[in-house]
Amino acid sequence: MAIRSSFVVGLALGSLGLAAVGGCTPRPASMPPPLAATSPGPSSKAPAPTRPCFVVQGGGALREADAKKVLAALVKNVRLSPADEALRSPKSLEDVRAIVRRDLVYFYPEAAAFARSLRTLEGKLAEAQVSLLLGDAMLVASQALTSQEAQVGAHVRIARANLAGEGATPSTDRGRTLAGLVRAVEEGSTLADALGVVAPEYVARGAELVRELMREAPNHPRTALLRAEVHRMRGEWAEVDVALASADVPERAPALCYLKAMEPLERRRDARASALALRGCLKTYPKLTRAQAALVMMAQGPERGAREIARLRKMDEDHYLVLLLEPTLAADRELVRIMTSAEAPREP
Repeated sequence: MAIRSSFVVGLALGSLGLAAVGGCTPRPASMPPPLAATSPGPSSKAPAPTRPCFVVQGGGALREADAKKVLAALVKNVRLSPADEALRSPKSLEDVRAIVRRDLVYFYPEAAAFARSLRTLEGKLAEAQVSLLLGDAMLVASQALTSQEAQVGAHVRIARANLAGEGATPSTDRGRTLAGLVRAVEEGSTLADALGVVAPEYVARGAELVRELMREAPNHPRTALLRAEVHRMRGEWAEVDVALASADVPERAPALCYLKAMEPLERRRDARASALALRGCLKTYPKLTRAQAALVMMAQGPERGAREIARLRKMDEDHYLVLLLEPTLAADRELVRIMTSAEAPREP
């Protein structure tokens, strides 16, 4: 899919993180933040967009104290589809489960808060799951953004060399495209750092809840799965084996399928075996977006990355990895098109 001219112009003008692919419109300043607890949904004064988008405000070196501000600016301007917006303020554990199934990272804090408010065992199990999923999703996104920067690194180098002769404001479509790629990669690097800084807080919260569950419900199958998930994230695979043997874990649990699919990669560095296992999970659980997100993270090269993101977009066009990774890939594809098209020789 060719990159839209509005997206190129938006990036060239310095709108940090503007993903305007598919007719998306940035959130008006008058609209309340989508994660505000008092806001039931988008303002009735503004037309609902058909595609999500986000705008990140900021720049410069990332300090640890600023990490949450960077991510808050990202989430503040997210626009989602009506189906996802309906889950913004969960009112039941079924809503929480729907948020988890759709991997709606934007709503995980609200899902965790609702589960915590129940003050029940099921609520604690749900809060532990959501906290761990949020931390893991942030770490996955951070790795995917870092990998993407390396994959398009050669084109970024070429872009910077070309921009040296363009002046402060590029005046050609080629120059604007080059500037767009550089900007998208720089923003991705900042977001990767921010995600890596904030994620451990949620992992720690999830681990704390799992310790409580091991005292309160040690034989519950979900306690065993959550315990195994904590150890998987830490790379403690012997402890994963012990956790899974500690309770009667259902053989067909989606979480178990994902955990076992990640084992070859994280335990034995066998990416191919993990990719095959993840695709097997997707055949059994077609809506397991977490598995497809892992395939995006593992993709080698921009072309494979674009294919995996396209598959993820078909599952959920609002998915956080689609929003985070598509701007760079779209700019990179447009740059390749321009570089390979016939043009007159340029002066050095």
